[in-house]
Amino acid sequence: MRVPLLDLSEQYRTLAEPIREAIDTVLTSQRFILGPQVEAFEKAIRAYCDAPYAVGISSGTDALLAILMALGVGRGDAVITTPYTFFGTAGCIARVGAKPLFVDIDPTTFNIRPSAIQEYIEENCRTDSSGELKTKSGENVRAIVPVHLFGLCCDMDAIHRISEHYQLDVIEDAARRLARNIRSVEKPLKQERWAKLDSSAFIRQRTLELLAMRE
Repeated sequence: MRVPLLDLSEQYRTLAEPIREAIDTVLTSQRFILGPQVEAFEKAIRAYCDAPYAVGISSGTDALLAILMALGVGRGDAVITTPYTFFGTAGCIARVGAKPLFVDIDPTTFNIRPSAIQEYIEENCRTDSSGELKTKSGENVRAIVPVHLFGLCCDMDAIHRISEHYQLDVIEDAARRLARNIRSVEKPLKQERWAKLDSSAFIRQRTLELLAMRE
């Protein structure tokens, strides 16, 4: 007997009618960009993540780019992140004119390793007289961009302690995970509440993950 790797057909049959109704509502309204459905979605995401704001963007990459631009990250700056991610993460950093600083990952989770962040800072950066963290080549280290992969959240407790010590912003790239609860030593939080700003996206892998989780 042939057993499919993934079969969501039965689940879809139970959800087909409301899904089609939602699609037909948009098609009937002819509001394909923004509109009341987007506003309702932003409101629902804001409430679910317990966040003060939620803004719909065209893609997770554009969301990350918009965040970096809003924070004023640009030429002369550097951002710590992981090399094990979609190229858009480092691409957005480079696009605003900043320099991506790659640190190693945890071999178990494949997420950025907090101890590697600390080691990189100690070996390659210094704090100047004004208290700003700089690389050996003079860039201002502005932020840390952890990337949550395969449904596993980064160690945000440790990353948060590092960011506070060096006064760095934390921007979460959550394209593969939306509002996952984190077991914090302080208190349980949605992943998005750990960072100053967060970007997420509906890439196909995560959509399938969410569908499978409903089974």
